[in-house]
Amino acid sequence: MAIMAALYAAVTIALGSISYGIINLRVSDVLLPFPYILGWPMAVALFLGCAVANVFGGLGPLDILLGSLLNLAAGVLVMNRKTCPHWALAWLYPTLIVGLGVPAYLQFLLYTPFVVLFPEVLASTALWSAIGVIVMQAVERALPDIFPPKD
Repeated sequence: MAIMAALYAAVTIALGSISYGIINLRVSDVLLPFPYILGWPMAVALFLGCAVANVFGGLGPLDILLGSLLNLAAGVLVMNRKTCPHWALAWLYPTLIVGLGVPAYLQFLLYTPFVVLFPEVLASTALWSAIGVIVMQAVERALPDIFPPKD
């Protein structure tokens, strides 16, 4: 959990110029589908990694709390087989929750209309989450001792 939280935070912070603000292209969102295979520890890691990353974003406590809670909510829905019955859907909840939720509160912090923020955040989250599903499947196949094939 600590490694994944640190990875999320490090990637976001390292790419800070595109990770925060009106341009909110978070490459670290590639990790959002991973609760599908890693469960609660990964959902919590996404919460913690986002909290640490958003400390460096400079938008204050509201961004730290809300951004982290949105990641946690997406992770919980992805890991639950009732809400996410197939791995191919693991990009959907992060896209909808983060893509709608982040611009909903950023509009007040950045004094920028929702309609300006929404398309970019939604598209970015969809892209990186979809890539994350591909990466997740590759990790699962590359580590059969950790992730045994399902019958």
